[in-house]
Amino acid sequence: MKNINADKTYLYGLEHASHDFTNPESLGKNIFTNAFPIAVAQYIANYRNLKIPLIKAQYMENAISTNHELASWESIIGTDPKTANFLFEEIYSGFKKYTDNMPNKSDIVVADKKGIHSRPFEVKLVVVPNSQTATKDHKEQSCEIVVRPPTVEQLAFSLANSYGAGRRTELLDIITDCLDRPMDYQWSNESWMQSRIVKVMEAANKIVQKGIDLQTPFAITAIWRTEGQKPILEENAFDVFVWTDMAFLQLFTDKVSNRGSGTAKSITRPERSLVWLVSALFDYAAQRTLNFSKHHSQITYGTQTDKAGAFAGDIPLKHLKSQEFFNPRIKKDELENVVSKEAFDYLMPERRLDSAIMIQHLINLASKSEN
Repeated sequence: MKNINADKTYLYGLEHASHDFTNPESLGKNIFTNAFPIAVAQYIANYRNLKIPLIKAQYMENAISTNHELASWESIIGTDPKTANFLFEEIYSGFKKYTDNMPNKSDIVVADKKGIHSRPFEVKLVVVPNSQTATKDHKEQSCEIVVRPPTVEQLAFSLANSYGAGRRTELLDIITDCLDRPMDYQWSNESWMQSRIVKVMEAANKIVQKGIDLQTPFAITAIWRTEGQKPILEENAFDVFVWTDMAFLQLFTDKVSNRGSGTAKSITRPERSLVWLVSALFDYAAQRTLNFSKHHSQITYGTQTDKAGAFAGDIPLKHLKSQEFFNPRIKKDELENVVSKEAFDYLMPERRLDSAIMIQHLINLASKSEN
């Protein structure tokens, strides 16, 4: 197969980036995990001339759900992908007007050829299937999406930005109507908040319902599919999805919707994340500044605050299921179009004994079959 990356970057479509992808140091694990999904999206759009599944929130029959819309990569990132600059771990300039502090860095900020920021993104790279669904039927196999607090902060800024500064008071009215005197809430008191988690979820849902036409692209999820849990890629191996902010929020509200009205249940991580989100948005709407770190540090409920939630099985499958999820469009023999042959000399995957044993076993089987 022709090497379309010859004399170019190690990853497709990343000629213009804040990392130098002609330098082997750019292939380190921490950089590669965020860069590979962008390279796959660039390849799908610029080389294969295909559109990207955009997961959008919808409100139908008095219920919030999601649907998929095939959208151009250019419309998603807000600029021409052939001249776009991909800035890794960058502060998005458009968020600065919503806070008196400094927003945290986004995983990726896309800028146009003049360097003007067009869109920030969170990036998730996930394997399908995860361990819990590996033995299920192919169309029941799912993944796990792990979310950490910085992504919840980015979600808060994205929602504020989707509504825009001009609709800040509308956001205030929505939250106030759902929570009933939120200025009196004891946000950091778990026992006090237990009976009010459902109200917090209702506020989050109402933000989506009222702002359905305002949602904007927020998170990029790239999938790679393997044969069960073996370290072998399926024939249809890679694809990319993009969530809007209001679609991504449903990962949390889906998890909370099973709580019921009981008051004795401890508050889970996804529920606490919704409390962080809604309380931060309420303060922003009331005081004109979004200070997520204050809510994150003060609202702990006695557990570590390094995780916001892990979503596996039916919850992500509900939103991702599609032809592109079940049969990704990039085949495994196209891998060297996305990652150049030269790059494989520098990739340094984590060494694990069980993985090494399995790979050696597969090599031995292949060798025997050839003989």
